[in-house]
Amino acid sequence: MDESKNKISLKTIKLIEGEDDRLFNSNQDVPRTFEEAITATGFGKYNYILLLIILFPCTVIMTETVGVNYIVPMAECDLNLSLEDKGILNGAIFIGMITSGLFWGYLCDALGRKKIIVYGYLFTGLFSLVAALSASKEVLIVSKFMSGLILNGPYSATTSHITEFHSSKYRGTVHMIRGTFFSVINLCLPIMAWGILPRQINISVFGLFVLKSWNVFMLVCAAFPIISGLLYMFLPESPKFLMTMGKNREALAVMQSVYAVNSGKTKEDFPVKTLVKEANMNMSTSRIELATALSNGWSEMKTILKRPHITNMMLASFNAFSLVISLNTYKFWLPSIFQAISDYQNSHNGTSSSMCVMLEELKETNVTSTQSCSVDLNNFSVYLNTFIVASARVVVFLCAGTLVRVVGLKKLNIILIFICSSSLFCVYFARSSQVVTALTAVGTAIGSVPENLLVTITLELFPTSLRTIALSIHLTAQRTGTVVGNLFFPYLMQLGCLPPFLFIGIFSAACGIFSFLYADVENKPLR
Repeated sequence: MDESKNKISLKTIKLIEGEDDRLFNSNQDVPRTFEEAITATGFGKYNYILLLIILFPCTVIMTETVGVNYIVPMAECDLNLSLEDKGILNGAIFIGMITSGLFWGYLCDALGRKKIIVYGYLFTGLFSLVAALSASKEVLIVSKFMSGLILNGPYSATTSHITEFHSSKYRGTVHMIRGTFFSVINLCLPIMAWGILPRQINISVFGLFVLKSWNVFMLVCAAFPIISGLLYMFLPESPKFLMTMGKNREALAVMQSVYAVNSGKTKEDFPVKTLVKEANMNMSTSRIELATALSNGWSEMKTILKRPHITNMMLASFNAFSLVISLNTYKFWLPSIFQAISDYQNSHNGTSSSMCVMLEELKETNVTSTQSCSVDLNNFSVYLNTFIVASARVVVFLCAGTLVRVVGLKKLNIILIFICSSSLFCVYFARSSQVVTALTAVGTAIGSVPENLLVTITLELFPTSLRTIALSIHLTAQRTGTVVGNLFFPYLMQLGCLPPFLFIGIFSAACGIFSFLYADVENKPLR
């Protein structure tokens, strides 16, 4: 009997490695695990369709969180935006994301991926439409907050959804492709902004309100969550979720469909005929599942608040907060900073000056009457410089994988943080737009790598049972840093030119210093 079990085990390993696709044909009555069954579906057209579709949710994240930064310089006259208003607007969506962060994770595990994705993106699109048609800054800020409040749910659900349609062999590759999408979208955003925002657009809608270029830009952005919700209507629920809910028949039907599309064969040819029972039969309703998820979440929270986990969590949270409060504050104000430089050069025959002198243009737009406010649309340099900065990030990320292996996770994290801190602080001393662009490209591109490395380190510091809650706290710390930085930056600007750059430099340097306190995270086995 033991020899028989060993034979089945060895054959199963061969199947997962793709060496023996005929194994299941001779053992069709044996219940299979999710991993064995999803491996049997293969990788083909269906998986490519999933990757094509998830491009839209990736675009939603970028347009909702970063797109608003492009419209702020264009909308400041129409909405009478002060520096403080700009800071609140930049942080509004993240305040919403912080508010609903933990809630959505538990709800996604209770109600399923598809429902959260479809309804979540459609409601996000609804509030994005409201934001696009805003006639006042109050409506715009509230609608962006509501977008952030909802967006957490479908974004987390789409990540889980695509993960649960792939075997362990392909999951890493799929997430690498998904990460590449973000870099490409980040490059496309300034191009899309340049194609719309500098145009003289005045479209009257039934005599009720007038659409300007920034309204049209936000309408285009609002299309992506709506398209995402509609596309996912035609996709099935995650087979893994169906199995955990005891719906093995539905899960098997989904995997049969995937297999048929990938292989070109019929659904009946799928070699897996039965699945193991993963569901806890005592959990018969979604309400009980939600209660259990909340109970488990509270249990994990109590564990992480005890030593030694609390020390690691405080260190990870501080570093995530301090790096992002510097990096994201600067990145989110970057279009406005480049617009101020463009305004100065246009009013001084194309010549540059010190950074402090050019930034006075940004402070001078803080007016109390729209009649004395105007936006210079001769600002191609704004989008060009933003594109250069985004391109630098792609180049740095292409080299990051090799550098991690050569230098090591902890050392590379510390080195890059100090380079980022120095580069962004030195923008204060720049005396030309070219130097500002170069230092910004280096600082933000290099800083984006430790932003991701810190997530990896946080996951390494905690055992498997605590990784989900640890990552949630880490991301909450990041979003809090983004909000606090954007709220404080306008007040620092009013104090003078040096305080904003000291603020950025000091917090990022603090992250580098405290990173020395991390335990050795190189080559540690996963717990």
